[in-house]
Amino acid sequence: MIKFFRKIRYDLMEKNKTGKYFKYAIGEIVLVVIGILIALSINNWNEAKKERAKEINYLKNLKIDLVTDLENNEHFSVLRFETSKNCSFLLNTASPKTIKETKEYTDKYDKILYWHAYVPSNNTFKELLSSGNLNLIKNDSIKNALLELDKMYTEISNNEYHMRRDYEQYLYDITYKHISAFNFFDISNPKSQFINRLNIEDIPESQNKQLIKETQWLYNNQTINNGLKLAMINSSSLANRHRNMTQFIRKLIKFIDKEIK
Repeated sequence: MIKFFRKIRYDLMEKNKTGKYFKYAIGEIVLVVIGILIALSINNWNEAKKERAKEINYLKNLKIDLVTDLENNEHFSVLRFETSKNCSFLLNTASPKTIKETKEYTDKYDKILYWHAYVPSNNTFKELLSSGNLNLIKNDSIKNALLELDKMYTEISNNEYHMRRDYEQYLYDITYKHISAFNFFDISNPKSQFINRLNIEDIPESQNKQLIKETQWLYNNQTINNGLKLAMINSSSLANRHRNMTQFIRKLIKFIDKEIK
């Protein structure tokens, strides 16, 4: 093909047809430019196709993380509300006077003291940020929602940090320094990774009086009561945050499903 065009040029020059030669040369340049533009277009199309494939893969992985996180948030919402309810019960119940009332009080108190830390399932989003590939997500609604969700994670983490400090100052330190811890747990022969709680009939009667006395001390301690109030307020606040985030994640999953389809 190149030899064919070259022969035409030589024939025009030999026949001294300068005007026609220049027209031909311009036409040839135009053809070359068109060829280059077509090649660039094909290359850009291929690159766009590759980027779209990467974007779809990221969106699918994001959805997997979000579905996991949806379940996690639903669990933590229930858990935090339960903690708040247990705090309210202890703050409003009467001082325990029997071993049965003592066990009920300490059962709820132990559940409050057990610390739960929320860990978001956001590995794909972190990978997008660290690799600089967030711009692969072309849908602004999805991209902005991911950034907003990350902000929610930070707010929950900050809330948990302050709540943990309250636990240490008002509940953990003072409780385990002044009472016999874990009297209702079977520490004699662990049969699994979880230590079983004892029934009332398993507690020696000789210990009942001391257990009731210690639980009454917990009940009447103002610092612990303040700690329970803080735990109730913070747990309720976190429960609502998780509930709101659950609704937010559901909407984000719908955005992603629509974009993938």
